[in-house]
Amino acid sequence: MKNKFIKNIFIAILAVFSCTANFAYAVTIPPEIKTLAVKFSLAMFGIVLFSILISVGLSLYNRFFVSAQIKDYKLNKDSLRTPKDTDEAVMMFITKNRLK
Repeated sequence: MKNKFIKNIFIAILAVFSCTANFAYAVTIPPEIKTLAVKFSLAMFGIVLFSILISVGLSLYNRFFVSAQIKDYKLNKDSLRTPKDTDEAVMMFITKNRLK
């Protein structure tokens, strides 16, 4: 059964490769599509770059600013308890997030 599965995967890969390889070499790419592809690639690169910058910035913010404020905060026994009503939920949210 294992060999049959591997054989079917291999045949599927060869079928996809043989069906798409001819189209890639048969058509010349018009310049409009090239500029569109370049613009799209630059936009995707910008998205990836800014996502990395935002994640690095947030991790630095957490490390230097947030963790310095929470060092003295210790979890009590009620930290994992669920609130019974809305007022208790609001008070628990305020105390855990140190809202004033």
